[in-house]
Amino acid sequence: MRHWIEIDRLRFAFVALFAVGLLSPTGAAAEELKYVDANGITFAYLEEGEGPLVLLFHGYPETARSWGAVQSQIAGAGYRVVAPFTRGYPPTSFSEAGDYSVRALGEDAIALIGALGEEKAILIGHDWGASTVYEAATADPSKVAKLVALSVPHARAVADDPSIFLEAPHFLYYQLPFIRQWVAMNDFSHIDGIYQAWAPTFDVPEAELIDIKEAMGKPGAVDGILGYYWSLFDGEVNDGRASSAQTDILVPTLVIAGDADGAVSIDRYALAEPAFTNGYQFEALNDIGHFPQLEAPEKVADLIIEFLKD
Repeated sequence: MRHWIEIDRLRFAFVALFAVGLLSPTGAAAEELKYVDANGITFAYLEEGEGPLVLLFHGYPETARSWGAVQSQIAGAGYRVVAPFTRGYPPTSFSEAGDYSVRALGEDAIALIGALGEEKAILIGHDWGASTVYEAATADPSKVAKLVALSVPHARAVADDPSIFLEAPHFLYYQLPFIRQWVAMNDFSHIDGIYQAWAPTFDVPEAELIDIKEAMGKPGAVDGILGYYWSLFDGEVNDGRASSAQTDILVPTLVIAGDADGAVSIDRYALAEPAFTNGYQFEALNDIGHFPQLEAPEKVADLIIEFLKD
């Protein structure tokens, strides 16, 4: 009986800590969210360290917290590391115009550099975050010191190749009219399936699933988050700029991918290599799926730090 009383006391203590904010859902110390306005969006972000600015852009299905371990390691190496919640991901605001295009994401990245008081930054992105940093480096390379992309190749690797939809059919089925309701069914159990399919060798921590599901459960969040996929079929903005697939990357770049990625074939990265004209390093991680920053955070951070210090 005494044993059960002690367990109940521990449970009560943890509940109390959550209630007063001394523990986060991941069990870490309470985070301090900061906010900044850039490109018509109010961005929430997590910041750690001092030094040259590094921006970490998350992908789907995850939030800025997915960078936690990597962020701390890079910060410890002498950098000011900022991980924003990207547009449409609460507590960052939604786009009033409903614009979640890659073009807008790249503009966000460039605008955030200035809003955070810097002229230039190192840009790092995973999944949609990778698309973000490619686009930012294409739009204004003078603002980008170095580039790191995880789990998504440059657009040249998939341009005019419909077979990508066989590898990543979610690009198509997310266009279905009832997708909002389907994704939200059974407490967003679809997200569990995404992790299982895209990272088959990874036992995703429950805290990661809770984090993204809580974000998607906020009013309007499903539309914001799936808006990234809907924007792909809205057509390119005709402003005279060449498409992303046609444009070279002019800044030194590191690309990291897992060879067990269930969403993108590792072979595609070789097709993208000619797009990088000022230094290119590719690292394939064995038995790692679509989420290297979660599956192998120490290895990813080591690769990034070595690349930045080189």
